Amino acid sequence: MWFLLTTIAFLLYIQFSPGMGNIWYRNNEYFSPMGAVNVILFPLQNEHMWVPSMWDINYFIWILIAGILNYIINYGLI
Repeated sequence: MWFLLTTIAFLLYIQFSPGMGNIWYRNNEYFSPMGAVNVILFPLQNEHMWVPSMWDINYFIWILIAGILNYIINYGLI
């Protein structure tokens, strides 16, 4: 469940963030889900996405942090 919630939160953040935005509405298309897929997969193609200043738009960092938080919560460490 945490995986799905993290993915939805990431996609909403990317869609409405002032630095990125409009991943679903590009190139005069009304709805382009491939824009979201491309943003998710882009860190696998560009090493600059792993710089800490880019972590807020790196899907894999979101999943890593959410997984760690899920582990901590489930095992009662906080």
